[in-house]
Amino acid sequence: MVSDGLAELMHAELLRSQDKENIFVLSGDTQPLDVQGMYQLAGEILQAIESEGVTDVITLAAFVGDATAKILGSATDPESAAILHDSGIPLLRSGAIGGMNGLLAGLAPLYNMRGYCLLGTSSGADLIDIAAATNLLYAIRDLFKLDLDFSMMESILDEPDEPVPEEVDMNYC
Repeated sequence: MVSDGLAELMHAELLRSQDKENIFVLSGDTQPLDVQGMYQLAGEILQAIESEGVTDVITLAAFVGDATAKILGSATDPESAAILHDSGIPLLRSGAIGGMNGLLAGLAPLYNMRGYCLLGTSSGADLIDIAAATNLLYAIRDLFKLDLDFSMMESILDEPDEPVPEEVDMNYC
């Protein structure tokens, strides 16, 4: 990735929570551009976390389009879908979840794990939708009864909207 003339390697890192040893967080700034690369990376990640005893894979993504709910969810089995429904998360009734979010959740059963995907609804008008991301974090907090600090997100939400640049350079060479 190049920003202001400086090049950095794209990365993905698997982090373990300090407070809860049974929670891993996958963070990255990109995903492979081709389907074969996505499958390969998803398989490597799932294999690594399966060996750590992980039972649930939860991916967070955006749902761009018309939706009345702030969060939508999907799961790879009826029991997991019922958990989402019983937690007040409406289920996505049709469509496709693309990229690594869809693959990690969708391939999880092949590695003896349940797969979930939570989608924050967004108009797609903003390059980064802080409100949708915050809604996802609230859903994760409530679903897993986590103690999360939202002060940073709330302070960003309270700031006046900055003008969106007319042109965003996200070209891949």
